[in-house]
Amino acid sequence: MIAGRPGEDVPPIPAPQVVVLRRLRTARVLVAGLLTAGLTVAAGPTATATAPPHGRTGPATGSAGCANPVPRTLGRLPGSFAVVRALGRPGNSAGSSGGVPVYWTGTKVHRVPLPPGNLSGEVTAVNRHGLMVGTLHHPGTGATSAFSFRIGGSGVKLLPGGTAANDVNDSGVIAGVTTGAGSGRTGVLWKNNAVLRHLTVDGSTGEYGGAFTAVGINDAGTVIGGGSRYVGGEWVGVGLVWKAGPPGHARTLLPEAAPGEGYSSVAADISRTGRVVGHRLFTWGSPVLWDRPYTRPPTEAAVPPELGAEGYLTAISPNGRLTAGYAPNRWAGPGEESGAALVWPTGGPAIKLPRLHPLGTAEAHAVADDGRIGGYATGLPDPEEPETAYPVIWRCAAGG
Repeated sequence: MIAGRPGEDVPPIPAPQVVVLRRLRTARVLVAGLLTAGLTVAAGPTATATAPPHGRTGPATGSAGCANPVPRTLGRLPGSFAVVRALGRPGNSAGSSGGVPVYWTGTKVHRVPLPPGNLSGEVTAVNRHGLMVGTLHHPGTGATSAFSFRIGGSGVKLLPGGTAANDVNDSGVIAGVTTGAGSGRTGVLWKNNAVLRHLTVDGSTGEYGGAFTAVGINDAGTVIGGGSRYVGGEWVGVGLVWKAGPPGHARTLLPEAAPGEGYSSVAADISRTGRVVGHRLFTWGSPVLWDRPYTRPPTEAAVPPELGAEGYLTAISPNGRLTAGYAPNRWAGPGEESGAALVWPTGGPAIKLPRLHPLGTAEAHAVADDGRIGGYATGLPDPEEPETAYPVIWRCAAGG
């Protein structure tokens, strides 16, 4: 049991529903994922696996800023899954392939040199100076470690106390997670391989179950994250923002779920100007964005009606002009479209990014100011490997 307010018994935190949000940068594209490194959110006691309604409408966040996007597959290591999670300077990208952290120069894939131990993991962010960060997974133990790596370096550097590194800005400040008191994990910032600041939340740590995360940071130093907060007798997932400047407590992204509503707010990425993208999660995800000063409810981004209503915003370009994500369309029937990677240019509706094959699926997890969008796509016409995920970078002819 987790201690709550005096005289109050608090039920244990519900089994986390890990949502992958990765924060990717362009010259520093971020990732925010739900991973061991990512946010833990409570789905709510009344959530059920029912299909969302098709054809929902709502305010869109994009349009003509991405003309004729063209996909380009990158090299990959043996294995069935590879994904671009981060975009650096043109020609540099990073993510995972075959279960291990990798980076690409052009289309050529390179392993990130790891210490011995059969480790797995991924790169989650890279800044414009080539500094990468990510998370390693230790076999058999469930333990994770945060690392940094610079292109051309001889090996990774483990970040002190870190269990996940989720983002890095162009000043070299890394946002992630460290093991706190007991078994709780809390948000932390590092710089030059040393702890720069332990993040704090308002109220007692018991309200958050002793656990909250930092998933993104922009060049101004504003940090985003999330946690599961104990409110009115139940746990609800909340998105958090720590403003740049003197250290202070986090602000909760509104609206915060009231007791009995059972939804969670998940922050995934933040632009240079402070726009936060992510989703609200109940039975399915609804793509949303928050703007400063974060005192108003989020704006909802529309998913193309043929893909249903479920969607997720995973990344925003540093200049805020392109937002990336995907719609899984997991309830698609015969003759209906499968899941698609999406981009929302500011000022118009979502644009579906081309699949590698009509029967394949795709997701976008990174976006850069120059119109590059990173992610993965499946379904190449190979009967031996129909579900293999290939790392892909789409390029808008008129991006950002």
